Amino acid sequence: MRYGHGGDIYTNQGIRLDFSINVNPLGMPDFVKRAAEESIVLCGHYPDPGCGRLRKAAAERYQVGEETLIFGNGAAELIFTSVQALRPASAVLMAPGFTEYEDALKTVGAKLNFFYLKEKDGFELKTERYLEFLEERKPELIFLCNPSNPLGKALEAKAGSRILEYCREHNIFVIADECFLEFLPEAKARSFLAEVRKGNKGLLVLKALTKTFAMPGLRLGYGFCADRLLLDRIECLLQPWNVSIPAQEAGAAAFSGNMEGFLFETMRLLSTERPFLIEKMAAAGFQTFSPEGNFILFRDLPGRPAHRLYQDLLEQGILIRSCGNFRGLGGTYYRICVRRRKENAELLQALDTAADKGKCAVINDGPL
Repeated sequence: MRYGHGGDIYTNQGIRLDFSINVNPLGMPDFVKRAAEESIVLCGHYPDPGCGRLRKAAAERYQVGEETLIFGNGAAELIFTSVQALRPASAVLMAPGFTEYEDALKTVGAKLNFFYLKEKDGFELKTERYLEFLEERKPELIFLCNPSNPLGKALEAKAGSRILEYCREHNIFVIADECFLEFLPEAKARSFLAEVRKGNKGLLVLKALTKTFAMPGLRLGYGFCADRLLLDRIECLLQPWNVSIPAQEAGAAAFSGNMEGFLFETMRLLSTERPFLIEKMAAAGFQTFSPEGNFILFRDLPGRPAHRLYQDLLEQGILIRSCGNFRGLGGTYYRICVRRRKENAELLQALDTAADKGKCAVINDGPL
């Protein structure tokens, strides 16, 4: 089976530190873990197909109508089913970008147009150039990842508003992936959720507790859309009982519990650990790309072969994300999540070891 993501601790045995998945560095909070554990006694029954308790808690948390919500087995399920419901003839994707968008669009035979972000610009989105590209290609659908994966860069609120306005005027449907946005202090200002509240039917906003509450094994994604008929079409494509009882209970606890306090502590940790990692990696010669979220895209030392760093760290029991399967990148680009200081320090030590090994390899293998 083809698997192109991080977190594969099953194929890669003996992993002691997993830096390949972008989940909350604080881990799953106790109040969420307890809710999932206590729900096991209910698992002799089918899950609530309407996700009633979960839906009510999410609607109250985000101040939206319950009818605007949809839930999935992770955001990935909603990406695929929304594309199947919309069946666009053509779409524009940013590259580098999350590979599941492309995979989902291929299932409906959509014509794909790739807008390549340029490394010389630090992979920053140039809004005018992007709008010109949309004008030229005239897609029926676009994906916006905010912050982008694997780049970790968020759209400025003004740029996001301009893109959304253009798409509304030109009847382009927007799927906004905000799965990592909760890790930013200004998340509400940069979110498109206000447009859903205003009734914009050309927009689907996706989020995931998978990332914010470190529960990738439970799988819980959710979306917001003002077009109830579209959500009905998407739900018709979902399997019955697609959200398990433990996932529903964990989600309801997350939305009803001290979510703001937990996210505040998360952002406080990220505000110290992200710059710590970037500073130390830059000093060691690795190129990083100014991320804002909970992960860092970086490039290996000059002269090192593709995928070498991945293998060197794997030998030390550390798993990172190779970005060789992202369009516009290659086998010398990698992504790591931000974790706690002790773990980050261990990663830096392992990078130093791998860097020294790489220098020796370049000296020994290079021309005399």
